[in-house]
Amino acid sequence: MPEDQLPDRMPRRRSIHTGPECAMKPSVVPWSAIAALTIVSTLAQMGQFGIGFIVMPVWLAHQGLDTQRAGLFAASQWAGMLAGLVTAPAIVARIGAKKTVSLGLTASIAAFSAANWISWPFWIVPGILTGLGIGMRWIANESWLFSLVPEEVIGRVIGLHETLISTAGVIAPALAAWCGPEGPLTVVAGLSFTSAAAIPLWLTASGHSTGPITCEATVPGGVRTKPVSAPLCLGMIVVAVGGIIDGALYGLFPLYAGARGMSDTQATVLLSYLGLGGMALQFPVGWMADRVGLGLTVIVCAMMSTLSLVTFALATPMTWLFTASGLVVGGMNSAFLTLGMYAAACSEKIALVRNMRLVSLAFTANAIVGPLVVSAAMTVFGNGVLVWPLAIASGALVVFTFGICEGKREH
Repeated sequence: MPEDQLPDRMPRRRSIHTGPECAMKPSVVPWSAIAALTIVSTLAQMGQFGIGFIVMPVWLAHQGLDTQRAGLFAASQWAGMLAGLVTAPAIVARIGAKKTVSLGLTASIAAFSAANWISWPFWIVPGILTGLGIGMRWIANESWLFSLVPEEVIGRVIGLHETLISTAGVIAPALAAWCGPEGPLTVVAGLSFTSAAAIPLWLTASGHSTGPITCEATVPGGVRTKPVSAPLCLGMIVVAVGGIIDGALYGLFPLYAGARGMSDTQATVLLSYLGLGGMALQFPVGWMADRVGLGLTVIVCAMMSTLSLVTFALATPMTWLFTASGLVVGGMNSAFLTLGMYAAACSEKIALVRNMRLVSLAFTANAIVGPLVVSAAMTVFGNGVLVWPLAIASGALVVFTFGICEGKREH
């Protein structure tokens, strides 16, 4: 039977490689390729996000950035990521996933290379390039990676993947605290981690260079895309809240730390605690989603996020309660992204690239809005107000998701 006459119950998997035909899903799970692509994500995240998004704002604060300019720089990074997410599917369809990831790494390498030689307002350019590199790598590498994972273990694999990339939030700030965030090591570390990610990428077998993921945008005549599913819609809302918190918290944290009386070293140590929480809690979150479903897991994580943010705002800095709250804040905010990836990977496998793009766009668009809105509030009410808008956003997610679950129960 010709492929264009296949019934709807037999979904067609299509690859995003540049050839005219698409590969079918391999019968044997390519665990070596999954491992290699996970290493790519981990190393790239250390450089692009750990150094670029977490440590660079601290480094720039030493160059004299005030609250408003820090918010603009953070927004420029997320705007660059948004551009990368929008353009990545078309680039992948044209040149393949492996080369698209390479372009993303190259953009971030160029950003770190230029940072030491320019000043404000030209720092906006490295900010955009860093975000652009993450966006391209995110879509190309993770769509390829998750398409290779068996569905019955997808939650746990995503949880493990997010655990490993969350090490960026621990290692990068710890390295900055040890060597001094204001020194040249910040830029060197960003260059080194990002460049190292290219090694496992190009050692991955060429037979797995694109992965069995959808290329509907490149098929002549197009492939009819199914409507967005309810779990995917919830995943987009969850990552939207996560984006608001991520963008504001990491982009403006140095100013918040100063308002709470913390030194630069204490600020970078606390950032490591946020990252450690993100690293420790992602596998349990993925396991819980596999066992009890997306909705209940979102409610539990959002409730924990709200309570920990309130406690973080009220506790005395650098006490055990303050650092413990930081661990939970970091873990739950990373959990929002993990749950969004889970929703994308479990919904409509025939449109995995589309799912990943929708989730990542929801995350990134709100990560742009987050630092702009919260920095405006900080300008009016003081830098110490940072955490309260984030607690409100997380609490609203609890109410919204609980309402959805109750509505389904009534019907």
